[in-house]
Amino acid sequence: MKKLLIVGSGGHGRCCLDIARDLNRYDEISFLDDGHMNEVINDCNVIGTMSDMKKYFSHDVDIFVAIGNNQLRKQLFLEAKHIGYTIATLISPYAYVSSYSCIEEGTVVFPHVTIESNVHIGKGCIITSNATVNHDVNIDNYCLVYSQSVVRPNTLIKELSRIGSGCVIGFGTILEKESDIKDGEDVNV
Repeated sequence: MKKLLIVGSGGHGRCCLDIARDLNRYDEISFLDDGHMNEVINDCNVIGTMSDMKKYFSHDVDIFVAIGNNQLRKQLFLEAKHIGYTIATLISPYAYVSSYSCIEEGTVVFPHVTIESNVHIGKGCIITSNATVNHDVNIDNYCLVYSQSVVRPNTLIKELSRIGSGCVIGFGTILEKESDIKDGEDVNV
């Protein structure tokens, strides 16, 4: 019996739960969350806090860190790796992902995302609904791309960057580490 433990039961965690269910790969899914102990959220039990990751470790349990904050997501991802967990990657069956792209562990790709050929998306990233990542883009680890944004070809998004909703990141742009692009901005760097 394959189990999934989702760290974080907030809005992002609940969206990740939906994607995990759509994949039909897990027999049991539970949450770890500091604020909702012993609650049932969307038919899943909150069985412990984030600091309980080690307590629930087992080789038949995958883990997914569903925290929107890039820095905290990185910290918890690295902690889970250190414990020995297999980190799940959640790619919605309703997304288009080129077979010539690479998506690393711990990343979530929401429904209606388009990821074109020769894209590389690093560990622990979030690509939300209706985002488009054009060909030959490199998105480093622990980045977040919100809905309706377009990342144009040959772009480099460096680690821990956040791209708001409705943004256009121009052709060949390099976004420096920890960039924070506000909703609706067009960036050509």
